[in-house]
Amino acid sequence: MSQYVIPTLPNPFNVRMALPGSKSIALRQLAIAALCQGKTRIKGLPPCDDIDAMLDCLSKLGVAIDGDYAEMTVSGPMNFHGDIKLDARMSGASTRLLIGLASLRHGRTTIDGHPSLRVRTNTPLFDVLRTHGCRVDSNDGTLPAVIHGNLNAPDTIQIDGSLSSQYITALMVIAPLSGSDSLRIEITGELVSRPYLNITANEMKKRGCPVTWANPTTLLIHAGQYSGGEITVEGDATAATYFAGLATLHNSHIEVSNLGNASEQGDYEFFSIMEALGAKVTRSTTQTKIQGPKTLSALPEIDMTAMPDAALTLLAMGPLLAGGIKITGLSSLHHKECDRLECPAREFAALGVDCETTYESISFQPHRGELKDHILNTYHDHRMAMAFSLFASCTQPLPIDDKAVVAKTFPNYWDTYSSLQQG
Repeated sequence: MSQYVIPTLPNPFNVRMALPGSKSIALRQLAIAALCQGKTRIKGLPPCDDIDAMLDCLSKLGVAIDGDYAEMTVSGPMNFHGDIKLDARMSGASTRLLIGLASLRHGRTTIDGHPSLRVRTNTPLFDVLRTHGCRVDSNDGTLPAVIHGNLNAPDTIQIDGSLSSQYITALMVIAPLSGSDSLRIEITGELVSRPYLNITANEMKKRGCPVTWANPTTLLIHAGQYSGGEITVEGDATAATYFAGLATLHNSHIEVSNLGNASEQGDYEFFSIMEALGAKVTRSTTQTKIQGPKTLSALPEIDMTAMPDAALTLLAMGPLLAGGIKITGLSSLHHKECDRLECPAREFAALGVDCETTYESISFQPHRGELKDHILNTYHDHRMAMAFSLFASCTQPLPIDDKAVVAKTFPNYWDTYSSLQQG
């Protein structure tokens, strides 16, 4: 790991930018392409470790891949037979999708990854597979795991939705080929991250397999075959939160050229939170402009249940906001790449910034004064590094333990961030 000092941004800036493609959309489309009888051309894949991990795994599954990130042709279907070992590296989203694909195979699929991925549970998804015809060998629901297919889905599947929407997304993607004429996915517990399920439904619809919400907790998916064709991946809404936040904090202007209000990405609503803080946002179907305010408005409390990835961005802004803020709906953050509630709270404490946490919330008062000397621990979590850049941009240069951690989703983040110093 190589340390890096995040510089401050002393002056306002005015920039136009294209975001990396949405990782969420890209991973879903790659998984669908592996199930498709034919070729899929995908434009605008984000060049990052998570996508590379998925591409490597699909290649081992027998999927033909040609081209580059700008335009890639993926030819399915995958190999449904034989024993295969897959390395998901640090990609939790890829892992859950690959577990779903593995459940359709007749052979043994071994899935492993980085030590930071091995501590993340897959129990709700494994429990469903075991209930419906698969054998899963795993230590307490973690990786490495061996999945012996194949899934024999009944008309109705139940799954706990309180930990992560990724388990449900995995079932949605494989549902058309699961063996059920019409599969109902009943979600138990408190559903977190519903917008991510809407992303999945939207991407499946593009490929000829529509999804219906039968009621607020039940999805209905009919048997079918995915169609090939051409897909363009829009900009990543979670990546947009960093620059929307920076524009808001620095009375600055940013125009995003490849993400607009036609998006199904839930984190696009982060722009509305910036409006509540005083920013002016102009939206079209494919573009978004944001102008930060001269003075931040107060935002005493907000629930971020629907935007768990964007929650860390707002959390890092917390000590900088007028009048303080209480952020709630954060219980799912305990189950991310790191504990995205307690780990940032620990880092803030080391910097001398006061905050209070409960199991599902964090509260800040405005921080004033110098920070304590401390090298920020990113916990192998790309979003810890990128989110804390917003805090550093307004306070003082902040050293972090691993510059390259952002490669998981946004390899060029530091170059893009530093370019804002030029105005």
